[in-house]
Amino acid sequence: MKESGLSCRQRRNPCPQGLGARAALMLILAVVIGGLGVTAVRAQDVDLDPLAFSQLDPAGPTQEILVKDRGTGTNQVIQGRLMLVGSREIYLNSATVATLFQGTRFWDGRLGTLDLKSADRNFSFTAGTRVVRGPDGVTLLPVPVLLFEDELWLPLVAVTDVLAPGLGSRLDWDADKGQLILGAQEHNITRMTCEVLGRTTVFHVFCSEPLGYRATGTRDGNIELKIYGGELAPGVATRVPVRGMLKGVSGRQRSGHVLLVLSVDELVGHFRTYTADEGREIAVVLEEEQVSALPEPVPRGRVDVNINSGPVDVTHDLRVATVVIDPGHGGHDMGAVGPDGIMEKDVNLAVARQLRSYLQHQSNLKVVLTRQSDSFVELDDRAALANTSGGNLFISLHCNSWFNSSASGLETYFLSPARSDWARSVAAAENGAGKEGGLDVPDDVEFIVWELVQNRFISSSSHLAEVIQNSVGADLGLGNRGVHQAGFRVLVGAYMPAVLVEMGFLSNAREEQRLGDASYQQRLAKALGDAILSYRKEMETLQGADAHKEAGHGR
Repeated sequence: MKESGLSCRQRRNPCPQGLGARAALMLILAVVIGGLGVTAVRAQDVDLDPLAFSQLDPAGPTQEILVKDRGTGTNQVIQGRLMLVGSREIYLNSATVATLFQGTRFWDGRLGTLDLKSADRNFSFTAGTRVVRGPDGVTLLPVPVLLFEDELWLPLVAVTDVLAPGLGSRLDWDADKGQLILGAQEHNITRMTCEVLGRTTVFHVFCSEPLGYRATGTRDGNIELKIYGGELAPGVATRVPVRGMLKGVSGRQRSGHVLLVLSVDELVGHFRTYTADEGREIAVVLEEEQVSALPEPVPRGRVDVNINSGPVDVTHDLRVATVVIDPGHGGHDMGAVGPDGIMEKDVNLAVARQLRSYLQHQSNLKVVLTRQSDSFVELDDRAALANTSGGNLFISLHCNSWFNSSASGLETYFLSPARSDWARSVAAAENGAGKEGGLDVPDDVEFIVWELVQNRFISSSSHLAEVIQNSVGADLGLGNRGVHQAGFRVLVGAYMPAVLVEMGFLSNAREEQRLGDASYQQRLAKALGDAILSYRKEMETLQGADAHKEAGHGR
């Protein structure tokens, strides 16, 4: 039955309150049989969730959500609600979702399925299941679609992560402000080219603004280029001409970044990266491996097999011997202060001391602190100390704060122009450390100069940020707020890979209690130390692979 903008209650045959045994059996068969022609999903994933209706909270509170439309410049308020016991997932009425995307709905009461169609693309939802069937295949949601009061309700994650990308739209959810920002994607990756220069092949990515990136070699011999804050224009990656040692390029739009996969010739042994046009151009240089003219000797006896780890990034020195830990704030600059009076400067110093002790006991790393006590150190002096001490990594430790006390989790930053209002606000707060009457923000010329210096380390900085974010978050079970880029003054001037870690929110009562606890500070320091050692080991492995290839033992 076709429906356009009408609720189930307005139709002559209302939606059923539940699914009968016959309908449920037909549903399972339909999903399983239909799944044979699309992306494979484990059989247990497409079954009806047996807890879907028992978890329903009919008294769940409603929540007003402000929807901002970039295209029209208009705002509207919609109603969401919490519908699952013990879950913070927000649900939206499917009629509201159809209106947002200017779509139509088709309801099949026999099977309890709803088809939402917009822009000639169809998405199918089934009451009580977590399966979404779309034009690009099957997606499994973390929570089920629910049938409540004759209406089908969709979890917000289905709208932001499945519908919006599938329709070529952008829908950003700001949990702290309770806002949805709707609008067409603003593409900032617009062109890619490839050229052959002697024995090298150079792949160029052109952006409309400076963007951070990270390039890594994969075990299958490809190169992955992750561009933070990138929005990929349709068809750009597939139109790259195949030349020299570049065999193909594929691009995927992910949340918060673009992932480009470069398929390269087996002759590629090394690659390096650089930026031009003040960070608006990213280049990957593929270098042909030098092959010895002498034949390889026939091995006798025991043979050590070299497992290829893919092309090696030789953009810069990968050795890590000295780590500089910067406990943010200090002295008269308290930083953030929690509801119970715990001060950021004290947490930062305590974790930094524990981190230094852990690294010194677990490795031969030299560890330098930018402040040893409750004293104030200018932001410029912290970076200068890192440089003069021969640092190879610079890690600045901080605690977050926000007016919304529910904000929580871990986030990590590297130096680059801020890509969001949130990143700009965090950078502004940290840049104002210890200053009276205003923020300590580097002038445009100074920032550009040091951003260009940091561009030499931007791949390593962003990679270090990812290692810390993923490792520490997983070890401590923290909410993952992701890796971001912003113009932190303390990172401006550090001539090495540099990151800033926001270890949690002092404005959140629960996180304040944990951050002020000595045992948790020790656990946090251990998690940070393990992430640093993991990064160091990875760099040493790459350095070893590079040396091995240069010695003539490559593929």
